[in-house]
Amino acid sequence: MWFAMPDKLVFVVDQREKRSSVVNDLLSLNSKDIEIVITFEQLKVGDYQLSDDVVVERKTIEDLEASIIDGRIFSQIEALSNVPKSCLIIENPLFEIYEGYGRINRNALIGLLTKIGLDYKLPIFFTRNSKETADFLFVIAKREQLIHSTPIKTRYSKTPMSYSQRQLFIMESFPNIGPTLARSILKEFKTLKNVANADVKDLQKVKKLGRKKAEQIKYLLERNFGD
Repeated sequence: MWFAMPDKLVFVVDQREKRSSVVNDLLSLNSKDIEIVITFEQLKVGDYQLSDDVVVERKTIEDLEASIIDGRIFSQIEALSNVPKSCLIIENPLFEIYEGYGRINRNALIGLLTKIGLDYKLPIFFTRNSKETADFLFVIAKREQLIHSTPIKTRYSKTPMSYSQRQLFIMESFPNIGPTLARSILKEFKTLKNVANADVKDLQKVKKLGRKKAEQIKYLLERNFGD
């Protein structure tokens, strides 16, 4: 259990961030006035816990893109929304994706970011590199631990997903299937088993589910693992 100390800033960092350059950039902020203390744990929510109330999820552009494609972003944001003052840091300039760089459609990305900010009420900070991310983390930790004297003692757990949420999560993991379309598919077919048994023609009965998307769903459902 870690508590705020007058001359120290404590950062509880997820194990997966151990090799991140952000950690070294945080340590470089050590000074005669403030000592940086970093402890690694397997956090269930977020990448950095900075106080009892603040958890930060950090994503590079590549991380963000991958988490959207495989559907992880939805459960991560859901978990973060249960923390009093959580936020999302997106590292590296976004203009490349806004201009159509990468695998994510520009409008889909903007839609996701607005959903995170408006529906989940999660602040989003954009940083240019790991050093700037470390600067943000340092300032937030200083604000929480030294100014507001908030200790780090709680480890947040992910809120268990309902079975319907799990079904949506699975459906959203298919290529180019967003939350709205996933819900429409499940409303039409009722169960994941029915989706798996449907042919391409049947799948196209769902509004906005064209042949290409239907074929991608069938391909993944019928593909031999490892091929």
